[in-house]
Amino acid sequence: MRRVTVEDVARRAGVSTATVSRTVNGTARVAEDTLLRVREAIDQLGFRPNPAAQNLRQRRMRNIALVTPTMLNPFFPELVAGVHPELRARGYSLLVIDTEEPEREAVRAADSRVVDGVLLVASTGEARRSLQTPRDVPMVAIDRAPSMLEIDVVQCDNEAGAREVMQHLIGCGHTRIAHIRGPVGLDVATQRARGYQDALAFHGVPFDGRLVITGSFDEDSGFAAASALLTGPHPPTAIFAANDLMAIGAIAAAHQHGVRVPDDVAVAGFDGIHVGRYTQPALTTIVQPVADLARRAAELLVDAIDRRDTQPVRRPVPTVTQLPGRLAVRGSTVLPAPTWHGERPVRGRPAPHSDPTPAGAR
Repeated sequence: MRRVTVEDVARRAGVSTATVSRTVNGTARVAEDTLLRVREAIDQLGFRPNPAAQNLRQRRMRNIALVTPTMLNPFFPELVAGVHPELRARGYSLLVIDTEEPEREAVRAADSRVVDGVLLVASTGEARRSLQTPRDVPMVAIDRAPSMLEIDVVQCDNEAGAREVMQHLIGCGHTRIAHIRGPVGLDVATQRARGYQDALAFHGVPFDGRLVITGSFDEDSGFAAASALLTGPHPPTAIFAANDLMAIGAIAAAHQHGVRVPDDVAVAGFDGIHVGRYTQPALTTIVQPVADLARRAAELLVDAIDRRDTQPVRRPVPTVTQLPGRLAVRGSTVLPAPTWHGERPVRGRPAPHSDPTPAGAR
């Protein structure tokens, strides 16, 4: 049986083949009556567009690259898991690239013409030299703003999250709160450090620079920083680490030095990685809205790809979209409240505003 062609549809609808192509591809506006005639002809003839040819005409490969600096930090695999279904629902495949130079690799991926767009998680160590942002391959950054590219960014509201976790620690009675900050030059680390200082100032707690140590967003640096803080002459009563991995390292350091968490020192993090629910004790943290970040970044990227096919290519002023995180209070900052059974106190009830819900029940 002969395959129905665009020419067949055009003859049946009484329009040009270009009009049929515009209708099928959605690349330009078509008058309503013409649109109805073309769709009716398509239904009557059983026309099925060739996906490969359609993609070629639209200059699309149906691939999106997601470039990250590492997959060792559990936050990034969780981000990939959030992005993948969003793009799949829009008809795109996801290519994940793990590299020490994500910004440069993002540009190389765009220049390769193998992908239609790039999602980028910027690095902590790249030099501040600008790169030429590709004009016809859209790019969107997630979590971290790149230092070498001017592109849209979707991230958590890091300052507000840091202020919220500090509000919690101060509300628990802590005034000597240390901060293990992230790498210098990384925007999310700077934002969380700013939230830490803003909360101290708002509550009239003096800032002490000796309580701030820079880490590298991994467990080892959190362990080393907490060890230095806890063995110093005036140890803190609480530690706010700028990410969960450093907070987990800080809890391990406390155990190593015989310091009880949260009895002697409270520990809080930022990110909400899954494993934080299973530390001993479970980690208080700001949970980033991974699914919402992934959804918004995918929307921005695909919308930009669609505009490229229908409008003149231009580079708009980059925007920053910030979404709120959620404070999850767990055992690393709050002692279990006693419950009363007759005349005896019984330990074990979660503290007020805690987050004891098992992961599978959410």
